[in-house]
Amino acid sequence: MASIIRIKRSSGTSKPSSLNWGEMAYVTGIGSYGGTNQYKDRVFLGDDGTNVNPIGGHYYTSMMEHTPGNLTGVTNSRNSDGGIVPVLDSSKKIDEWNVDNLRLDGNQFSSTNTDGDIVFNPNGSGDIMVPDDTKIAFGGGINGIDAPQAFIRYDEVGDDHLEIGSDVDSVGKVKFTNATQATNTSDGSVVFAGGISVAKNAVVGGDLIVSGGNTKLGNIRIENNIIASLAGADNTIFIDPYPDGLSNEGNVIIKGNLQVDGTTTTVNSTQSTVNDPIMTVGDVTSSRTVFATIASGVSTAILDDVTGIAQNDLVQGTGLPNSGLTTITSINTGVKMITFTGTTTSGISTGAQFTITHATDTNTDRGLSFKYNTGIGTANTSEGFFGLDDSSIAASTAGTGNHGTHADDSRRWTYVPDATISASVVTGTKGFLDVKGLYYQSGNFSTGGVVWFDDKGLQRSTNAPASPIDTSKQILTAVTKVVLTMPGNVTLAKGDIIKQASTNAFGVVESAVNAGTSVPLIGVEGTFNNSNTLVREGQSGGTSNLAAPSSVATTYVNKPHWTSTLDGGTF
Repeated sequence: MASIIRIKRSSGTSKPSSLNWGEMAYVTGIGSYGGTNQYKDRVFLGDDGTNVNPIGGHYYTSMMEHTPGNLTGVTNSRNSDGGIVPVLDSSKKIDEWNVDNLRLDGNQFSSTNTDGDIVFNPNGSGDIMVPDDTKIAFGGGINGIDAPQAFIRYDEVGDDHLEIGSDVDSVGKVKFTNATQATNTSDGSVVFAGGISVAKNAVVGGDLIVSGGNTKLGNIRIENNIIASLAGADNTIFIDPYPDGLSNEGNVIIKGNLQVDGTTTTVNSTQSTVNDPIMTVGDVTSSRTVFATIASGVSTAILDDVTGIAQNDLVQGTGLPNSGLTTITSINTGVKMITFTGTTTSGISTGAQFTITHATDTNTDRGLSFKYNTGIGTANTSEGFFGLDDSSIAASTAGTGNHGTHADDSRRWTYVPDATISASVVTGTKGFLDVKGLYYQSGNFSTGGVVWFDDKGLQRSTNAPASPIDTSKQILTAVTKVVLTMPGNVTLAKGDIIKQASTNAFGVVESAVNAGTSVPLIGVEGTFNNSNTLVREGQSGGTSNLAAPSSVATTYVNKPHWTSTLDGGTF
């Protein structure tokens, strides 16, 4: 009689909590890796420590139920996660292999993600090696299986050079041998036996040597670190980043500092942005270029420009007297020549740079000028200015366009909307200033003081109300105003005194109140609250009680007022 031996079994989701040594158990169902069904469709075996270990089951064997060596088109419908175990054939091969986004199939190595790159990245100093005389081919059709149209190959059998070839044109060569410097047309690391047509940029890291023939770059000359124009270029050089040429589009990026030694800098852009938190105008240093060779032992130099240079300015440069720093004694603007103290210690070549340090008060203004139109036509173009008014310091008498000088010789910040600017000196009628407020620096005002004008038009501060003076003329008083909101209508006369006995606060009714709830008080002393009742004292001496205000609002505190009335009150 046949016997049936059954092992432990379960249709749940948990593995056995324990098994005896050699005891087996099975959990039925559709299994998966991880999750709720991670123990289903598996056979477990207990070891000598009663530990439960998976040893098999359809979950595992279903992954291998396919033809050895075959992965293409293979699926696993048994397991919920569809896992597959690759099985090599007798030749130790598999028909397809995928790693992340890379696929190896037949002779093709490809990426499986859309627009995915394939990166060859050897570790450390490793290289990507291609055997001798093996081509890297291009132009083999969309799938790369057609005959190539071009290739790169290291020709070991031939002349030991890297060869670039094509099946359309005759084979040409680009030879990369080493970093040997080229001295002629045939010994460089790259050799072109025929003509060269370059459709893109050409970048040269060393000297550009042309043996025979002419090198033409239009009207541009490049020599050492100088880019200059040639005759016929109208003394103009264009740097144009836009491919269509001479438009206002594109960007020119200068990686480093920019120095402009000309006399005029024009910016035609509609918006200018700088990152500097502080911009400087009227710098006291500038550079000049030696325009003619200077002999040793002379005290003159011809420069590219002498505009802005003044007598007593300093000039610095190699070969100048006094260890390269001397003083300018005169300027000849006609021939752009300066004369300096002492004589040169050596010859100075054309193109050398001098640094000019301005050391003279030229009484010229500093700031920003701007232009605008006030109507139709060029006749309505005006020029304005705002900045430091330095030129008026030279005069001590105030007048039209000149505020004169104060004893401390302080410079002024000014605004002239319709200005005349000549030799960096601005004249014209000053404009208005529209701002929310002005702050005086500490020490130049008194708290509670009043601004007044001196005879030069300078605004100054009076003394503080806490430090009054004796006077027999006009009285300038500091007044505080509050508005009381009453819980009911009241009728009050202008000049009535409102007191709050508990706080000792009092004030004078500013304007009559006729059956209203808003009571304006001026000349307020003390602090009103909305808790205590009020007392009204009329101008005839009568008194009456008023309810406590609902609210108290302060309009201003210690605001200066001229007054012609001093009220001693009643008794």
